[in-house]
Amino acid sequence: MIRTVEQYLKSLDDGREVWCLGEKVRDVRVHPTIQSIIRASAMDYVLPNDPKFHDLFVTKDEDGEDINFLLVAPRSSADLLRRRECFITGMRSLGGIVLHCMGIDALAACTVAATRMDKQLGTHYVDRVEAYRKYLQKQDVGITGAITDVKGDRSLRASKQVQHKDFYVRVVDRKKDGIVVRGAKVHISATPGANEAIILPCRAHADEAEKDYALAFAIPLNARGVKLLAVEPTMRLTEEEAYWDYPISAACQPTECMIVFDDVFVPWERVFMCGEWQFSRDITYAFAIFHRLFGSSRMSAELETLTGSAALMAEYNGIEKYEHIRNKLAWLAMYTESVAGLSKLACIDCESAPGTDLVVPNRMYANIAKFTFAENLHHAMKLIQDISGGIPATVPAYKDWNNPEIRPYIEKYLAASAGATTEDRLKASRLVKDYCSSYHQVANIHGEGSLAAQTMFLYFGANWGKYKAAAKRVAHIKGWQEDPVYGHLPEPEIVVKLPPVDKSYKL
Repeated sequence: MIRTVEQYLKSLDDGREVWCLGEKVRDVRVHPTIQSIIRASAMDYVLPNDPKFHDLFVTKDEDGEDINFLLVAPRSSADLLRRRECFITGMRSLGGIVLHCMGIDALAACTVAATRMDKQLGTHYVDRVEAYRKYLQKQDVGITGAITDVKGDRSLRASKQVQHKDFYVRVVDRKKDGIVVRGAKVHISATPGANEAIILPCRAHADEAEKDYALAFAIPLNARGVKLLAVEPTMRLTEEEAYWDYPISAACQPTECMIVFDDVFVPWERVFMCGEWQFSRDITYAFAIFHRLFGSSRMSAELETLTGSAALMAEYNGIEKYEHIRNKLAWLAMYTESVAGLSKLACIDCESAPGTDLVVPNRMYANIAKFTFAENLHHAMKLIQDISGGIPATVPAYKDWNNPEIRPYIEKYLAASAGATTEDRLKASRLVKDYCSSYHQVANIHGEGSLAAQTMFLYFGANWGKYKAAAKRVAHIKGWQEDPVYGHLPEPEIVVKLPPVDKSYKL
C-alpha cells in the first residue's frame, strides 16, 4: 500500500518517548522545533501520491499491489539509477527521502549479510529479512537506520571498554522468544518522524569476545525502553520567520536523535544478526556503500542549490560579468557536476554482491563521489562567501524586514543591482548564511561517513594489481602479463615492427 500523508501523521501518535531541550515531548507533530522534520518526513508520502512522481516512487509487489519502490531490493543497474533519481528528486523537493534514506540502506545491508550467513552457517536470517521487507511494503512504514554507536574510549574495542560495556549496542539476555538489548545510537537523522528503526553494528568485530555486539534487528520506536533524545535544533523560530531566516534548516534539517535502548525486548523474527561476529564487517560495509550512494545523490541536489545561491548573489551584487567571479562560478559548476556524474557512474558500473542476486553501487565511484564533495566543501563555502561579500554575515532578519518603521531604510540602503529587488537579495543572503552555518558544514563533511572512512574504502577497494601491472609494462618489469586487463596487450617492444635503424645519422 501507499499511505496518505494523513495516515502517516496519524501513525506518529503512538505513545513514543521523545525528549527535546530537557522536556518530554507530548506530540512530535506539534512540537515547535521537531515539527520541521515531521513536515520534511511527510514529503516521503507526498511524492508517491503525486501523479507527476507516481511512476518514479511507486512500483508493484508480487501481489500486484502498489508499494514504495525504495523498499525494493536493487537487483540491476536500472534499479540503482532509479533509486538515485528518487534520492535527487526528494532532496530537490526539500524532503521526500529524508525519512527512508538510512532505513532502506540498512535493509539492503541486512539482505546482503543474511544471504551470506545463511549459506555459510545454515541460519535462516533471509526469511526474517524478507518477511520484514514485506511488512514494510504492505504497511508503508516510515523506516530509519541506526548505525553509529556512542563508542566511549575510541582507542578500545567494544568488549574492552572500561567505564561500562554499553558504549556499543549489545545483547544482554537471550530468551526463548527473543533477545534483550542495551546501549545507545547517535546522529540518527529524522528519528522523531520514523515509525521503526533498523539497528546495525557500526564496525567490524575482531573475535568471539565481540559476539554480543554483532547485532542487527528492527524495532518500533514506541517499544518499551526506547527513548529518543532529540538534539538542540539550529533555530527556534515561528514557521514564517524560519523560512525567511533559515530556508534550508527550516525545510530540511533532519532533527538528530540519540536513541537509548534501556533493556529493550526484540522478538526473534525481528533479529537479523545475533552473535555472528565474523559477518559484522559484511553488514557494515554493505550499509556504507549503499549509504554513500544516497550521500552523493543528496549532495548533487544540495550543490545545485549551493551553486545557484552563488550565481544569484553575483547577479544581485552586480558582479557576475567580472572574470574572477566567473572563474569562481565555473569551479562551483564543475564541482557540482563532478559529484553528480560520479554518483551516476556508481550506479551504471555497479557490482554484484557476492553470494546474492543483489547489486551494490561501485565502491570506488561511490566513495570518490562522497570524498570529492566533502574534501572540497570548505573551498566551495569560501568561494560563495567571497562572491556574496559581507552581507550574509549581518543580513537583517524577517522581523526587521517586516517592521514598517525600519523597512524603508533596509529597502533603500540594501538595494540590489538594477533589475533585482532588495527582498530577493536579502532572501538569497539568508540562504547563503544558512548554508554556511557550522551545522551544515559539519553535517555535510561527516554525513554518510568521515573523510577517513572514504579513504579506507578507496585504499582497500583500489585495484592495485592493475595499477602495478600498468607501471611494470611500461618499465619492462616482468609480471604484468598475468594481469586480466594489461595481460591481453601485446609486448611493448613488438607492438610495431620497423626496418633496422639507419646508423648514418649523427645523434
